[in-house]
Amino acid sequence: MNSAVQTDLRKEPRRLWNYLIRPSLAAGAITIVDGLILLFISAATWRQTLVLALWLEGGLGLLAGAGIALSSTHSISKTGEMSFNTAPWSRESEKNAERVGLKWVLGSTLLVLIGLAVSIL
Repeated sequence: MNSAVQTDLRKEPRRLWNYLIRPSLAAGAITIVDGLILLFISAATWRQTLVLALWLEGGLGLLAGAGIALSSTHSISKTGEMSFNTAPWSRESEKNAERVGLKWVLGSTLLVLIGLAVSIL
């Protein structure tokens, strides 16, 4: 195997970890803050309300992530360029929007999964 290929394979787990750390921390922080607020507001039904809140926040985050990723596609950028005189489409801005959108989708998916785990408990 080529040494360049071996180097790329060794870097992948680290790159994946670096990419997942922020969405994981955000999902955990949102869960803790929501749980504490609901625990103080309604101690009797805080778990059911937490599950619903996490699913709602996760669903909204999934919609936002898809919107962010789609906002820099060629057709949307062309429409914005013609309507609002914005900057023309570039491949770099599309890749950046896809990266940011994917982070939103990952964090929101973690929220939905945490909500599912709390509902099982």
